[in-house]
Amino acid sequence: MAPRASPVAAARGIRGRPQEAWMMRRAFRVAATTMVAVALTLPAGVSSATRAAPTTQEGVPAFGHVFLIIGENTTYSHLKLSNAPYLLGTIQPQSAWLTNYFGTTHWSQANYVALVTGQFTRCEQQDLGIDCHQNVDNLFHQLDVAGLGWKVWLEAGTAKCDGGGHHCTSDTPCPLTGFYTTGNPPILFDDIEGPNGVWSPTTPSEECLANDIPAGTDDAPMATFDAELATGDVPAFNMIIPNGCDDGEANCAPVHNRYTQFDDFLAEQIPLIQASPAFGTDSLIIVTYDEDERAGGLAKKHGFGSGGHVACAILGPQVVPGSYDTQWFHYSLLRTLEDGFALPEYLGDANAVTPIDSIWQSL
Repeated sequence: MAPRASPVAAARGIRGRPQEAWMMRRAFRVAATTMVAVALTLPAGVSSATRAAPTTQEGVPAFGHVFLIIGENTTYSHLKLSNAPYLLGTIQPQSAWLTNYFGTTHWSQANYVALVTGQFTRCEQQDLGIDCHQNVDNLFHQLDVAGLGWKVWLEAGTAKCDGGGHHCTSDTPCPLTGFYTTGNPPILFDDIEGPNGVWSPTTPSEECLANDIPAGTDDAPMATFDAELATGDVPAFNMIIPNGCDDGEANCAPVHNRYTQFDDFLAEQIPLIQASPAFGTDSLIIVTYDEDERAGGLAKKHGFGSGGHVACAILGPQVVPGSYDTQWFHYSLLRTLEDGFALPEYLGDANAVTPIDSIWQSL
């Protein structure tokens, strides 16, 4: 087993001596994977995604379908029942409510990258879009290798940021221009966006075009996603990105309240997710924000909590509802997803933190 973190580090969800712990953990995970494979003697062609019995990895149960919904730029203390009645009045009582959860850095793009790679660059801190693309491993590629499906659902429509004249939506898959260039991580990774792993500014890969897609149309911004939910035809991992009004960053007409706009989006979408045939006993909904309202400027290199205090709610049949005050980070969420999907490696600073491991029902 990996060496125990110091009491202070454990309280903050950070592991002690991450490099040594990673080496020991990797050896343990490889050995455990080998033993499981021998014990099960799966016939050829049977994916690990079809495992019949629930298992745990670092105390995290196996996940079936995961729905991660990300809002924008909202400080934890600014959420009130008056401006977020669905999140605080309905979701919080049903969920594991993480009272000490932090974004990674400022600005937005770096937080999305941290959530799926465990790292970020100075370019990404400055929200410079596709100029920041990298040849680094990422959660989407990890899921590909594991034979697990994923999609990023980009809310479509005709919304205009701040009630002004520029569009906050996209109606094209794998968009390399416009609003979804800083809050849409698949386009930033060479092995996802680029044909044959070579990033292209003009010819995205078939995978990116198929999996990084508008969630609807101008007239019905979430219609495609909602239709897939109704049939249960959704992949294992679903990242849901509201448009530039519904994500809670800007005050847009007709609501004119940034917090309520995201709350309204949650109130519309979460019941549909919960009613989907895909939402089974091992399914999970995660609601969080990329960062707080940027009071601190650009953050430290590694960004443990430098993105500010944000809300995070995790709900599903495997979760014990309640408030949890351990300090966790976007890196912790990444590690938890890697555990729940039984992925063999941790990426970046996911090696340096503990997973979100105290919120689960006993198996």
